[in-house]
Amino acid sequence: MRKYRILILSVAVVLAALAAYGVFTAPRVKPSDSDHFSAERVAADIKVISRKPHSVIHPVERAEVRNYLYDRLTALTDSSAVLYPYENAVEYEGKSIDIANIYAQVDPVIDDPDHPDPSYLMLIAHYDSRYPQKVLDKTVLSYGAADDGYGCGVALESLKQALRYRRVWRQGVKILFTDSEEWKLAGINSALEHNPEIFDDVGLIINLESRGNKGPVLLFETGKNNSKVFSLYKKAKAPYTYTFTSVVYEHMPNFTDFTPLKNKYPGMNFSNLDDINHYHTDLDNYDNISLHTIQHFGAQLEPIIEEYLTNHEYRDPKALVSDKSSVAFTIPAIGLLSFSKGGYLLANSIVLALFCLIFVFAVISGRIRPIKVLIASAKLFLWAIVAFGIGELIAWLICLITGAKFSFMGIVRGVQFDEWVMIGTAVITALIVLFCFITGRKRSADRISATAIRKSAAASGATKYSYNLLYGSMLLLLLLSAILLLIIGENFFFVLPLALAAASMFLWRVTTWRGWLLVAIVITLLHAFSFLYIVIIALTMGALGVLPFFILIYLALLLPLADFYTRKEKTI
Repeated sequence: MRKYRILILSVAVVLAALAAYGVFTAPRVKPSDSDHFSAERVAADIKVISRKPHSVIHPVERAEVRNYLYDRLTALTDSSAVLYPYENAVEYEGKSIDIANIYAQVDPVIDDPDHPDPSYLMLIAHYDSRYPQKVLDKTVLSYGAADDGYGCGVALESLKQALRYRRVWRQGVKILFTDSEEWKLAGINSALEHNPEIFDDVGLIINLESRGNKGPVLLFETGKNNSKVFSLYKKAKAPYTYTFTSVVYEHMPNFTDFTPLKNKYPGMNFSNLDDINHYHTDLDNYDNISLHTIQHFGAQLEPIIEEYLTNHEYRDPKALVSDKSSVAFTIPAIGLLSFSKGGYLLANSIVLALFCLIFVFAVISGRIRPIKVLIASAKLFLWAIVAFGIGELIAWLICLITGAKFSFMGIVRGVQFDEWVMIGTAVITALIVLFCFITGRKRSADRISATAIRKSAAASGATKYSYNLLYGSMLLLLLLSAILLLIIGENFFFVLPLALAAASMFLWRVTTWRGWLLVAIVITLLHAFSFLYIVIIALTMGALGVLPFFILIYLALLLPLADFYTRKEKTI
């Protein structure tokens, strides 16, 4: 039976990894003849948009892109597209630059006597590419295929799909393609200053961005008091979000067209984040676009847009305005979990109570000794700090070798094999932790069996080691959860594994079914694979130390659970 459990566990781990990385859970690319959102149709627009660099210093090329998008919008919206030119809107290297935004509006068909003035969904993307910048020793220009060809193409395709059911629209659509977003947000700021009327009756902003060229699309930012926005986001297929990223983004020197709007309008800011080496460089070209990434934009947006346009609940432009904020995160294959602030505090309190319950029970039953658990927790934290330091040292050495500029916990560019470094660091860390667990458990078993008479003493020693490590890791997760909850109000990446481990241990003891341990392992891995991927991709190699830090703590929790799941009943 033990061999079967080991096999089941191995298969479950592999499937969790595949599901987390979207091998069989990511939306399939729809062909150009599909009746639904098609990444291939978006790619056709991107091919035109990204023919040449079209930054703030390329007026002729920007005009070509502008005219193309204007014509596309005119064809889709029955000539409602409008150009808003702004002379001398911004200066670049001492030279005044003229810019122009593109705007279109499509009104709903169904009237509502209670709300004669309908609300609008506004889709925003910018059509300029990045101005010249230096990467290592080379000055490069982006072709704007992903940033923001993705946004422009996705907006056009989303409108096209929505027009298929316009007969049941209760709300309308506005589209704004901004100029010179890359240079001081000139387009959106000009619109707010000179044409604020285009934002009248806007009930929801959806901003479309791209940082990199591939990877899943993340809802990385909403405005404050976002509880109703997340209620709408629940309609998305293949949702991918962490409200934690909004907290982090507020402290980063990054801006999008959503930045000056997020405190005025309910909204969602979407972007893919992989790969930083393609971002704002000549690698951001049509040859490097990802149809899978584009399709993920559509998978999330299509049901959200349909719900907003057809549900009478959103007729009032203030329908998504709230005075409450949500804490939300996604788990691959499970979906979106969203809590009110009060509900999240309650959930944390329940986890605390559950941990205390199983901790006291384990002490009373003689399975653990508090001092041993405290020592295990302290050692684990110290080793996690060491692992973090080693990870940062590796990143610094690689930057030194490659000539890339190292930034501690900051963005690092120019390391072309950074993904392999991250994968290698993760694999090596996992192998070291596994080796230390096996040798530590064996050492504990040998130490006890050397002075014991019973044959089962070795198994008892191994069991005590696993219990001490498990409860030590849970105690550390509890302390880290409490600290983060007090500081930033978000701690799901610590409290979720703790909750799953505590619940599985409780249910195992109550029901005697060890399958609960496997469930906890699988869900924790689904979360860990997805969360650690987005953290390291977003922060890049400058935060490489975060990877071994989390892996060590997570495995210190999961390996004892796996040990208990696969061991013979009489030895645990």
